[in-house]
Amino acid sequence: MKKIDTLLNFFKNFLMRIFVIEEKEIKPSNEMTYSSITIANYFIKSKSKFGQLTPMKILKLVYLADAWYMTLKDGEEKLVNEKVQAWDYGPVFPNLYRSIKINGRIDLTEPLSYDKEETIKNEDVGFLEKIWEMYGQYDGIMLSAMTHKKGTPWEKVYCKGCNSEIPNDLIIDHYKPKLKEAN
Repeated sequence: MKKIDTLLNFFKNFLMRIFVIEEKEIKPSNEMTYSSITIANYFIKSKSKFGQLTPMKILKLVYLADAWYMTLKDGEEKLVNEKVQAWDYGPVFPNLYRSIKINGRIDLTEPLSYDKEETIKNEDVGFLEKIWEMYGQYDGIMLSAMTHKKGTPWEKVYCKGCNSEIPNDLIIDHYKPKLKEAN
């Protein structure tokens, strides 16, 4: 019986690695963090009426929101409870990408399906509004170009086809000087 359990665990872990069934969640503090889909749905519900929200734009807005949130909180808190990866078209939260891909839409006007109900705190809504003020005017291509510049966290870890994780400290180190410039 023990051999069967060991074999089943090995097989389960093997399949999870191949199909990436579920991404690791991180909880750096006691503060609430959200799924990437919850943050994407905030932008879709509140901003799709102001113009086209493409999958790329949503992917980049969620990344930028998480990057700035982490930077403002000195790495003590994250907005998104998932790890971001360096994909061919920039930083991506894999769960969000899969959710968008399942919907197969070019224009995101309806919230993405998600089986967990998360309520965004008022202070975080205010923060997301600031992100929209800073980046909402740009399309997905421009936001992608911003995240691909020389010296960005994406550029430092990108390896074609590797989908490497982008460490939080690289993200914070990149955005912290920008925060000082803004002050």
